[in-house]
Amino acid sequence: MPELFKSNTFFICSFLFLVSSSVYTQQGWMAGIGPSLELNENIFGINTRIYYGPNNHFCFGPEITFFPYQEIDEEYELSITELNLNAHYVFELTHSFGVYPLSGINYSLEKERLIDQSNTKEEEFGLNYGLGVHYGLGKCFVFGEFKGVAGKLNDEFVTVGVIIQLSKPEEKH
Repeated sequence: MPELFKSNTFFICSFLFLVSSSVYTQQGWMAGIGPSLELNENIFGINTRIYYGPNNHFCFGPEITFFPYQEIDEEYELSITELNLNAHYVFELTHSFGVYPLSGINYSLEKERLIDQSNTKEEEFGLNYGLGVHYGLGKCFVFGEFKGVAGKLNDEFVTVGVIIQLSKPEEKH
């Protein structure tokens, strides 16, 4: 496992122990980070996201996932950069556990680096689809998602991570 993910796992576990308890909510601004696995070639990357939730069920925002160059076989390496704008509608099954469909738009950039030869690059827009789950832990929640990209550069990903609440909308009196 790459060193990046060993330290990321330590960070996530440490962070979860430091988070104080509060009422669980998805309203306001949230930021998240976590490792991601690309399923076609089994390469690892890192996902970051900023989301806004106008209410407890709906949230949306941009994400970026970066997969640095990794060896696919003896002949070439692959790097992927994904820019996404996704939306979730969360179905709360319990006070802390929710399930959500994922949809959005995607821009993918795939680079192949042939060993001892030339480089190639493909760019394409696509549509995101998927399903996720999350579990609330005070001011944060852990999540797991499956996401597919439909388009010229079809791909599938699994991402897990933690989201922290940055702000909460003020209550109107």
